Amino acid sequence: MAAVHQRLSFPTAPPPRPCRGSHGPARNMPPQICRYWKSGHCSRNPCRFLHADVPPPRAPTAKKPNTWVNPSCVAKPKLPPVPVPPSTTKRRQDDAHPSGGEDLAGWCDGDGFHGVAQLKGHTKAVTGIALPEGSDKLFSGSRDGTVRVWDCNTGQCVHVAPVQEGEEVSGLVSVGPCVAVGVRGAVKTLHTGTGKELQLRGPAASALVTALLVEDDEHLFAGTEDGAIYMWRMNQAQQCFDEVAAFVGHEKAVASLAQGKGTLYSGSADGSVRAWDLDSRRCVCTLGAAHASAVTALLCWEQFLLSSSDDGTVKVWRAKPGRDDLDLEVHYVHSEGERVVAIDGTYDPDKKPVLMVSRGDGVVRVYDLPSLQNRGLIRCHGEARAVYLRSPGVVFTGDASGEVRVVKWTPRAEVGA
Repeated sequence: MAAVHQRLSFPTAPPPRPCRGSHGPARNMPPQICRYWKSGHCSRNPCRFLHADVPPPRAPTAKKPNTWVNPSCVAKPKLPPVPVPPSTTKRRQDDAHPSGGEDLAGWCDGDGFHGVAQLKGHTKAVTGIALPEGSDKLFSGSRDGTVRVWDCNTGQCVHVAPVQEGEEVSGLVSVGPCVAVGVRGAVKTLHTGTGKELQLRGPAASALVTALLVEDDEHLFAGTEDGAIYMWRMNQAQQCFDEVAAFVGHEKAVASLAQGKGTLYSGSADGSVRAWDLDSRRCVCTLGAAHASAVTALLCWEQFLLSSSDDGTVKVWRAKPGRDDLDLEVHYVHSEGERVVAIDGTYDPDKKPVLMVSRGDGVVRVYDLPSLQNRGLIRCHGEARAVYLRSPGVVFTGDASGEVRVVKWTPRAEVGA
């Protein structure tokens, strides 16, 4: 059972975000405006969204440097920051974990962030962490076959739910007010408000769900060990998920997924990366030798695609000059000298872009972007395949020992005060 220092408040969820789906009859829905058109660079012809008039011309400017802006962050409204408890720059020895664990400062070493909680209870590796929309509960899934629910105010585990007898939880994500859990042969969803459970049709009964993705709180993607990818759309009116499509093409297991610019990217255990058009649901590009081994994570940031691999590298991809956006080439290769098991991006309290790189040796390295200057590290008990950064100012890691760790950012102005 978890134990958390009582003077430190566990972060609570931000208030619900506006959804793009309708809560009333379809005829009352305002027409959707293409967000790419609004920013002046929609390239789809025809486009399935509304173009009300001609977008204003862009003023001629000099070529901008790499901005590293995640399109999923741009498309969503800004969220108020998670309340951060009073903190000091010096951490005392009596701030150690109440149950006799490590000093909370001992596993964080870096500029502007510090450990605040260790949540213990899972007996095997954590495979997913999520803080659903409008909820004050944190959910974690594990290979021990359970989903644990943690109270965000106390850090205590308030519920343990076995998901499927004899099966591990291979992934866990939040989509709107629901939590989706991947197991063998199925994706299961739980509505955190009503408690309604659903089993989504799609994956073959013998196929383990190996990757889950939600970027827009509307679409849910699941990749499986037989190489197939399934997509569902959340039905806001019925509070359920409608099966939309299956993408078939990978010869080996789908190890990672990312979404950006109307495209789904999938990384395979064979080191390849495929790009799928979400309108036609067809593969439009294949990077056959993207990495020498499994592509463990993918991340879209503006015109860039980042990929990580068991081969110990993080690659930055961009469109070739004068070519289509999906004709990608390697822009930069970063070597970790250690197997990379996960990557994700966020912003610190000073709105600086940051990349988290989780390694096989149990260290999560923190880098400033786009310089990739080392900013610090978070130590875990074994590799952290679950790195959750969707709460402003807070980082969650889930490691091979079954522990969930909570890290908070502090604005640099406060650190130096």
